[in-house]
Amino acid sequence: MTNETVVAASPARLFFALWLPPAVAQKLHRQAGGIVGKSGGRLMREESLHLTLAFLGDVPERRLPELHRLAASLSLPRVPVRLDRLGFWRHNHIVWAGCGEAAPDLSALAAALQKALVAAGFLDGERAVTPHVTLLRKAAHPGELPALPAQEWSAGELVLARSWRTDRGSTYEPIARWPLH
Repeated sequence: MTNETVVAASPARLFFALWLPPAVAQKLHRQAGGIVGKSGGRLMREESLHLTLAFLGDVPERRLPELHRLAASLSLPRVPVRLDRLGFWRHNHIVWAGCGEAAPDLSALAAALQKALVAAGFLDGERAVTPHVTLLRKAAHPGELPALPAQEWSAGELVLARSWRTDRGSTYEPIARWPLH
């Protein structure tokens, strides 16, 4: 995929994220597969596991070139990511992998990105980011979750992705990528 990829003519539900390296995604997906047996729910597809930095919602196609230019103009740093904890959010029935300790570099990256998106009118305001990767949706309470062996990597690219809903849940597709420096 190139940075010039254009999506469908209708507004697209877009978000910026860090995509997981394949080896990390595989390990987390395998761990989530062991949880789904006792909690039910829908296992997220391995190739779509990501950590959202900014959810934009519906963006008209005519604004996509502007969004691509904005992302290309940003000089955002590579950040270390460490996922070492599993959790469950009862209010939205999600089992997730996240950070056991504060992740200041990751939070600063999300804040810098969101600040630029607010200034360009793509977001109404900055939102606090709770760094996590959704592993299961529509899960019942899984009870005590197993320990998560730490998954660490250096995030080297910013991904613009599109989401859409199907009868089998949400689907995510990366549509453009930019390096983090």
